[in-house]
Amino acid sequence: MSTTSKDTTRSPRWIPITLALTSLASLMGSMVLLGQGALISLTLFVILFPLTLINLLVRWWPRQRCERIRNEKRWKRRLNFTATGVMVAAGINLFAGVNFFGTPMGTTLLVAGTLLLPVAIIMAILSFSLGRTDVTQTVLEEEEHLILQADTHWAIFLPPIQLVTLCLLLVLGPFGLGGEVIAAIIYLAVLPGIMARALAIFLNTEVSITDRRMITVTGTLLRRTRVMRLDEIKAAGIYRSWLGRLLGYGKVGIICHGGQSLKLPGIADPETLRDMLDPSGRVVTSSF
Repeated sequence: MSTTSKDTTRSPRWIPITLALTSLASLMGSMVLLGQGALISLTLFVILFPLTLINLLVRWWPRQRCERIRNEKRWKRRLNFTATGVMVAAGINLFAGVNFFGTPMGTTLLVAGTLLLPVAIIMAILSFSLGRTDVTQTVLEEEEHLILQADTHWAIFLPPIQLVTLCLLLVLGPFGLGGEVIAAIIYLAVLPGIMARALAIFLNTEVSITDRRMITVTGTLLRRTRVMRLDEIKAAGIYRSWLGRLLGYGKVGIICHGGQSLKLPGIADPETLRDMLDPSGRVVTSSF
C-alpha cells in the first residue's frame, strides 16, 4: 500500500469560512428583506449553500483514503445515544403536534418532528457502520500481498446535497403550500434513502487488489463479499459523467469470463483500478 502524503490541494481555510458566513447572511436576508431583495438573497443562498458543503467535503477528504476514526467505540456509543435521543424527540414532537393540530403550536411541533426523523435515521446508519472490521484483511491468503485499495470519492454525497438544496428552495421560495408539501415528501421519502445509499457506498465499500485476486465488499446492513481471481476478469471499463471527469471519479464496470458483471460506483481515480484489471483498456465509456 502506498503511504499517505500531506495533501496540498486543499483550499485555504478562509474560503469555506467565507462561504459559510455568506450563505448564512443570504439565508437571513431572504427572511428579513422583502420583494426583489428577498428573491436575490434566496438565489444566492441556493447557489452558495451546496458550494459550502462541497468545499467542506473537499477539505475533509479530497481523494486520499479516509483514515480510521480515532476512538471509534466512543463515537459509536455517542452516535447511538444521540440517534436514540433525536428519534424520541421526533416522536414526542409528532405526537404532541397531532394533539394540538390546527394551532400554531401544533404546526411547529409537527414541523420539528418531521425535520428530526431523517436526521435520526442517518445517525443510526453512521453508528452501525462505525467499528466494522476490514473484511479484506480477513480473507487474504498466505503469501498474498495487497497491492491497491481503491478509494470512494466524496462526490458520492452530491445527490443528497442537491436534494437538501431543492427542499430549501421549495420551502423558502415563492411556491406556497404546494412547494412545502413537495419539499416534505422529498425530505421524508426520498432523501433518507439517497443519503443511506451514499453512506453505504462511502463507509462500507471495500475494493482491494492483491497479486492474485480482486476483493470487493458492498452493502450496509448485509455486506456482500465477492472474491474473483484476476485471470477470471475479461475486461474493465469506466463510466463517467462530465462532473466525474472534472472531479476525478467514476463507476468501474467489470466483466468476467463466466458472463458475470460487477459495477463499483463512486471510485476515486478509476483509471488506476481499471488499468490494474484490464491494462488493454478495451472497454472505456465516457458517459452514464
